[in-house]
Amino acid sequence: MASVILRNLTKTFDGAARPALRELSLEVRDGELLVLLGPSGCGKTTALRCIAGLDEATEGEIHIGERDVTRLPPAERDVAMVFQNYALYPHLTVRENIAFALEVRRVPRKEILRRVSEAAQRLGLAELLERRPAQLSGGQRQRVALGRAIVRAPQAFLFDEPLSNLEAPLRSELRSEILKLHRALGATMIYVTHDQVEAMTMGQRIAVLYEGRLRQVGTPAEVYARPADVFVARFVGSPGMNVLHGRGRPVEEGGSVIECGSLTVPVALEHYEGEIELGVRPEHVTLSPPEKGLGSAEILIVEPHGPETLVHLDAGGQTLVARLPGLLEVRVGDRVGVKLDKRHFHFFDASGARLA
Repeated sequence: MASVILRNLTKTFDGAARPALRELSLEVRDGELLVLLGPSGCGKTTALRCIAGLDEATEGEIHIGERDVTRLPPAERDVAMVFQNYALYPHLTVRENIAFALEVRRVPRKEILRRVSEAAQRLGLAELLERRPAQLSGGQRQRVALGRAIVRAPQAFLFDEPLSNLEAPLRSELRSEILKLHRALGATMIYVTHDQVEAMTMGQRIAVLYEGRLRQVGTPAEVYARPADVFVARFVGSPGMNVLHGRGRPVEEGGSVIECGSLTVPVALEHYEGEIELGVRPEHVTLSPPEKGLGSAEILIVEPHGPETLVHLDAGGQTLVARLPGLLEVRVGDRVGVKLDKRHFHFFDASGARLA
């Protein structure tokens, strides 16, 4: 396996108003599983396709291991890509689909049989080798696509939202399969997704992209607990962080308060005055009687999830979500008090950049 290094990678498509990627610099360590996370159109799939050689970089460099592969054709980059739509040959059997790339490379027949057999055993496909794709479920087809990548023993695996077409139980099952493969192979993997659950549960590190730019890279815990800006704060997490727009003013006893709609929030910012964005995760919001909170709010939506309930609130024009344990007896239209855990506040300036 090998590291993958991007240096100032820029990609502009003909006729596009702006670059799909803008000076993306990122190092994926040898043997690491790194997730590229972001909304549709952020540039994550473009980055993957540039690494694979399916799209040519406009500017910048791509290194795989010790080689500069920026201008090499896809066949010479020694990477394997797993696509969202499986990309299987419908007229070939499972065995033939898995073996296809090895056949093209004229790998000896005995070695092909060994690799296909090992991959099929690892992925639970041994009993399906003589079937064709039309006879398989979606999960089985994606396993075949994984097998086709595994047998090549590439320097890096590239996954382009491979689970997005599958139902939730299958997604969970195949997430586990990919993690097991990563541990077993010690492989370098780059995994593209817009799904925060996949990113948080699979990535050793997460690189968050938005509008073609890298916004933050770090472990799942780092990105969740200390987002670099308002976009990352709102995007990472399900639901994302509450970001309340307010105005700070100093108070005589020290510190400041931030007025956010109907909430008046004491904060440990010395003599802060001016506009500010206050972030707090839903799990750090609790409800109280109206007279005992930082202010009152109206309940807009109640979402029972069994072990927890999400309560959507309107606090004087500021919307926020509380994640509360268990099933609650609250109703839409009720007025409640709101409490925020000051130990978990995040502060951003008017441009969205992190202050503290």
